[in-house]
Amino acid sequence: MMNYKLIFKSGPHLCRNIGISYSVCEDKGCYFIESFIEGGAFYEKICLGNCKEEKAVFLAKLFAEKGVHPLHIDDIISDMRF
Repeated sequence: MMNYKLIFKSGPHLCRNIGISYSVCEDKGCYFIESFIEGGAFYEKICLGNCKEEKAVFLAKLFAEKGVHPLHIDDIISDMRF
């Protein structure tokens, strides 16, 4: 069962007039970032794996501060892994 920990929201930006929500959730020791465009149908859930909750919260908060589109979150996380 998915446990939701925190939700961050990004407000409208100069280049787009939409809000985006980013949720940190946990299921069986794995953390996820779930993001969606408010008022729309676009939704994305990315598995971070067995990281610490602090890392998942840091990333979700960073994405909200930067207004990262849900479509790009998987690529960003993949680029961070090496």
